[in-house]
Amino acid sequence: MKTIQFHKAKFIIALGAIALFSAGLSSCKKDKDAEPSAYIMATNSAEGSTSQDFTVDDNKTNVNALAYTQATTYTPVKVGDHQLQFKSSGTATVNSTASLNTEAGNYYSVFYLDDKSTVTLKDDQTDPQPGKARVRFINLSSVLTTNVDFGVAAGTKLVTGLGRKAASAYYEINAATAFSLYLAGSTSVLLNIPVTIQAGHIYTVYVSGSTGATLSYHLIMNK
Repeated sequence: MKTIQFHKAKFIIALGAIALFSAGLSSCKKDKDAEPSAYIMATNSAEGSTSQDFTVDDNKTNVNALAYTQATTYTPVKVGDHQLQFKSSGTATVNSTASLNTEAGNYYSVFYLDDKSTVTLKDDQTDPQPGKARVRFINLSSVLTTNVDFGVAAGTKLVTGLGRKAASAYYEINAATAFSLYLAGSTSVLLNIPVTIQAGHIYTVYVSGSTGATLSYHLIMNK
């Protein structure tokens, strides 16, 4: 009888140890799941480029290769310092490298340019006012080496003197607003931008192209 009780006690102790181990694993998983994240979206804005893969710390984030004007969705990454690279799709050839320090809960956009440089921007995800959209503008065209202005199609300028690789502030815009691109200080429209803007969303409008003939506009919905 004593022997039976002894084995029974050992069995109960073993069950307890297994339960504690399982609880520890569950706790570790919860801690891992609870790690704060940041979010990165990558865009290939280099007109003459081959399709690109985008990696964060050598981990590819895109499912399909990024052809010119194509972008990833927002990819969650750990908070902290990261190495970002654009590579020729399916190869180890690195075309551009940049570093980015991410903060918890923040969103970032990364662009690959004609000159094989990388532009990184922090995205503001603040919701627009009811009935409005929020829009920012970026000049990523290698042919526009001087500053540019952006305005609404009616002629009112929103952004003046925006340099290449620079992003404007965000603007509250009415739905269905179209835009125009000008050389800085000019009233002559360089490029019409008849994008479709919907209320309640946040957008990036960027221009790209390596020649005057291929200068074009593109719209990204960030939220």
